[in-house]
Amino acid sequence: MELRDKLGRKINYLRLSVTDRCNQRCIYCMPEEGIEFTAYDKVLRLEELAGLAARFISLFEIDKIRLTGGEPLVRKNVEVLVEILSANPALKDLALTTNGSRLAAKAKALLSAGLRRINVSLDSLNEDRYRKVTGGGNLSDVLEGLEVAKDAGLTPIKINTVLLGDFEEEFELIEWANRNGHILRFIELMPHSSENSGRLGQGGATEAEILARLETKVGGIEKIESHETRPGNHSSKYMVSERDWVFEVIPSVSAPFCDKCNRIRLDCQGILRPCLYSSSTIQLRDYLHLPDEDFIKVVEKFVGRKTGRAFKHIGSDMSSIGG
Repeated sequence: MELRDKLGRKINYLRLSVTDRCNQRCIYCMPEEGIEFTAYDKVLRLEELAGLAARFISLFEIDKIRLTGGEPLVRKNVEVLVEILSANPALKDLALTTNGSRLAAKAKALLSAGLRRINVSLDSLNEDRYRKVTGGGNLSDVLEGLEVAKDAGLTPIKINTVLLGDFEEEFELIEWANRNGHILRFIELMPHSSENSGRLGQGGATEAEILARLETKVGGIEKIESHETRPGNHSSKYMVSERDWVFEVIPSVSAPFCDKCNRIRLDCQGILRPCLYSSSTIQLRDYLHLPDEDFIKVVEKFVGRKTGRAFKHIGSDMSSIGG
């Protein structure tokens, strides 16, 4: 059966956070002092997460899953979960978002397990700024991981770059991404209400501002019209005319795409959320024992209340449920 929300939107995309733990402290994601991580006895086993995902696939026609965190690659044996999910013929798209710090050690295992798509968060090519943004991260680890993943064939790799207030590397990142065959996506900084917001300073650039800045540096910017009709594709694609460089922008703030939302979020405890901008939750761990027909009623009732943005800011810790 199709899973639809209060506005009639078909939900076919599950973002599955496999852990709330992370080895970085990015200023737009986690407070500088970190958060209180979930106790291990409350974290669902990989087999339980796989079982929940399988129910969503079979009962609600979920055909796209993205594994997130925290940092998913700090979850021990996460490739086992990838292998289980990728073996399900009803799942059309399985992807993973990572900060890339452990990608060098995990890329080949993930590929062998059946993963075909990754997104890597990378907000700077400057070592000092990267360390500042990530709260101590090592840029060279990420660059090494990208090389290993590329050589292994885990391509094309999407690079996610958040447009922070002091960001000035658009030219360098576009050149670097195109030279290496990566897909660069600039993401507008989403409004945040947690303690880390004080470290962010002023809001980041919008799509219009980043395009205007680029035009002063590289000349003409041409929008590439897309005929992509796949739900969940919210990026705008552009080309630097004189250099044939391509990049994308996700205007999540200046041009919200909530009316086209097709996703729900499940965290490592089994807590289901309808939206980043909502604090509404349901603990599915309490319903794992139910037969399918009763489980359907529980989920259908909860998701049926999903509307537009509940808040003007992110309603939960993004470090726990994925961006």
